[in-house]
Amino acid sequence: MSQEDEIFVLPIPTPFPVGDVNCYVLRTKTETILIDCGPDTEQAWQAMQKGLAHIGLTVSMLDKVIVTHHHADHAGMAYRFSNQGIPIYGHARLRPYLEQDETFLSQGDDFLQRLAISFGVPKEIRTLLPSYMSALKWLGKGRLDHVLQEGDSICESGTYRVLELPGHASDQIGILSQSGVLFAADHLLARVEPNPLLEQPQSGDTSDAKRPVLAYMRSLRKLQGERIELAYTGHGEPIRDVPSLIEERLLQRKARGEQLLKHLEGEQTLFELARVTYGNRLKKSFPLVMSEMKARLDYLVASGQITVVKRDGILYYAKQGESS
Repeated sequence: MSQEDEIFVLPIPTPFPVGDVNCYVLRTKTETILIDCGPDTEQAWQAMQKGLAHIGLTVSMLDKVIVTHHHADHAGMAYRFSNQGIPIYGHARLRPYLEQDETFLSQGDDFLQRLAISFGVPKEIRTLLPSYMSALKWLGKGRLDHVLQEGDSICESGTYRVLELPGHASDQIGILSQSGVLFAADHLLARVEPNPLLEQPQSGDTSDAKRPVLAYMRSLRKLQGERIELAYTGHGEPIRDVPSLIEERLLQRKARGEQLLKHLEGEQTLFELARVTYGNRLKKSFPLVMSEMKARLDYLVASGQITVVKRDGILYYAKQGESS
């Protein structure tokens, strides 16, 4: 980051338990860039305009909006900026969500049902699963004008480049300055570990796309190879000791996986293990729990500590050497 660059944080309210999302204005010598834009609510839109006005800006004064990933609290209002002629930038995998591709989204409910079946979720609970479209409630239909990928510069000066950081979301990107300032979005959070969320497959996906926890851990290790002095995050305060936090997150992921081993006896489904691990909390945050349990199991399979077999569409997990 050059001495002439300025960074402003705009806390935008969300309807989610996580609370405010941090959007950022990056003002360089020649450009004014908004990074993330909040959920599609009137409260968020008013807060955005008020936040911009506080630093002497209006929406029309922005040169571009960069969306770090497709979750509604980060991408929801992108279309409002498009409507005022501001181009939207993001990863290619953002497109079907932001543009709400009908073919892609129409397959969402089938994807969720197949996933639940593979986890061994009983039929009476599968019928209670939310519609795939419900996740788009606060994500307005917009358009992706420019695709960003690894190494791309986001500004004319060339001092900020894109890092692809899949894991929490498959289209998650970070933006790193030459001086070591990282816009980390939800890949790094100071107080909590981001959940590696399961997503509907996209064209050309490899088998690894089904195991976001492995992508998340690779993305963490990737950042270990970068000089990062300060990370601005999607929620909460900035991170000043990034290397220590990355090491903590990697150890956390290892510990969570190995903790699950204590509950694994014989062959068990993901749902059976979730009931033992979470008890009554299972119903309260069912989709998040399913993603977290899959993350723990995928880690254990990848590290060779357990095996997995699929029979009649259901995944069964067992400790190494104990499967039938």
